[in-house]
Amino acid sequence: MLASDVYTIAKALSKEEFIKLSDMLRKDTIKKSKLPKKKNSLPDFTEKDALKYLLENYIQKA
Repeated sequence: MLASDVYTIAKALSKEEFIKLSDMLRKDTIKKSKLPKKKNSLPDFTEKDALKYLLENYIQKA
């Protein structure tokens, strides 16, 4: 079904029924958008790894 077909049918609804339809659609979209998103896990770095990275990349030898 196309959105243009649904729009034509929705225009024919009474005001009360159109409000009910819009509320139902709004609730469905809110439910779908609130699904938990998978978070990317961070790699395991130790303090030693962090110090090595800083020494190699940011602290210059004098």
